[in-house]
Amino acid sequence: MKFYLLIHILFYLIILSFNVKAQNQIVADLSQENVEISTDFLGAKILLFGAYDGRKGDDIIVVVTGPKGLATIQKKGNVLGVWVNTKKVNYINAPKYLSISSNRDIDKILNQKTQKISEIGLNNLNVRIQPGKPINNEQEWREALTRNMLKSKLWSVNENSVSLIKNSLFRSYLSLPSNVTTGKFEVKILHYRNSKLISKEISNINVSKSGFSAEIYNIAQNYSTLSGILAVLLAVFIGWGTNLVFRKV
Repeated sequence: MKFYLLIHILFYLIILSFNVKAQNQIVADLSQENVEISTDFLGAKILLFGAYDGRKGDDIIVVVTGPKGLATIQKKGNVLGVWVNTKKVNYINAPKYLSISSNRDIDKILNQKTQKISEIGLNNLNVRIQPGKPINNEQEWREALTRNMLKSKLWSVNENSVSLIKNSLFRSYLSLPSNVTTGKFEVKILHYRNSKLISKEISNINVSKSGFSAEIYNIAQNYSTLSGILAVLLAVFIGWGTNLVFRKV
């Protein structure tokens, strides 16, 4: 099976390389465009490969961005000797997943200004705090967001991980952790020459739930009130059952 896949990829790359030479662009494909998350999902590793009309010294950066949404950062405080969450900040457009890969150090490919404009780099993301109460020490909260996302393996920077072959082919691997969210993931491949963008290619990965976990997810999404009531009833039932057992003991 692996041998068949390798032959298929090599054949496909040959076709891609001819197209690139003719059209002076970058083209790419993924070994897997649809990922299904089941109850025993442990993560996924996807091969990204393609061809480009390159020269010596050219660079490739791959940016994979998941759905954007609410990300909450909480800060604990000591209240009467107990550590509890006392403060929180909500970011309203944070990527639920972000992976940045390159063939060498990004600072050697792009200057800081270009990285900021292109939102390449974890500190260059245009994430916004939810409007409301004034927030002190915004930089500390922003650093905490990055730290939490890195710890959960939902954000990552993988320099020197894109392999370039004879200035015409490239390959990289994309890792999705077991706690990855569902939705459409944008895969953006950027081809740079002397720090200038020459061409780019955009494709997508669809991540969805399957099996029993999909049924639970659909109920929670489509019948949020009902699922909340069921959760409360389940908690009451478990508490009642536990109390009954201890009474008998």
